[in-house]
Amino acid sequence: MSGHARMDFRVTRQGQVYVLEANANPNLETAEDFAESARAAGTSYTELLERLMDLGLKYRAQWRASYG
Repeated sequence: MSGHARMDFRVTRQGQVYVLEANANPNLETAEDFAESARAAGTSYTELLERLMDLGLKYRAQWRASYG
């Protein structure tokens, strides 16, 4: 998986981490989990979208290198 994604984790009281799922196409609406997580980390919704677009424009997948 490459690019952006939403990863769902659960952590036990003992600190053991479990991955529940990797969602390669998370809902980007302002009230959804992905944007809420970004806000909790100090990133505004506008900053989140700008960062995703910037990363997307700069991203070059390894597998595309063979296609020119």
